[in-house]
Amino acid sequence: MPARKTFFDRYTTGVNVERSEWTLAHSLGIHLSDAVRLGLNFMIKDRIIEGDPRVTLEILEQFKEIEARDLQDLERYIRLKNSEQTTLDKLLEIKKEVQKGEEIIEVYDKGEEAYIHIRKSQFDPEWHTFRSGP
Repeated sequence: MPARKTFFDRYTTGVNVERSEWTLAHSLGIHLSDAVRLGLNFMIKDRIIEGDPRVTLEILEQFKEIEARDLQDLERYIRLKNSEQTTLDKLLEIKKEVQKGEEIIEVYDKGEEAYIHIRKSQFDPEWHTFRSGP
């Protein structure tokens, strides 16, 4: 799930909710601020789609800016999750190799310009250097 919302221009308000809904939300780890924000977003979209006469050009532009910021947040989250997935894939590959019994070594790969783990038999002195130090 994406990280909690970082507000661009925060407006704090008190909200009354049914106790039973609050209990359920709390039990499920749903934060009230997230629920209110998502509910407002849904209602604003609904008014725009339904053609509410109060929807002005300024409101549409402002809502578009909000949606663009939300999209940027989601794109950052997706990049983070993709990076995590890549790391997990590499760890899984290392674990599989270790289970096969071949020694895994950490080397600096000149092509990737990063430290990587490879099977000892894959070591190529033209592309790899051993990691120095602990």
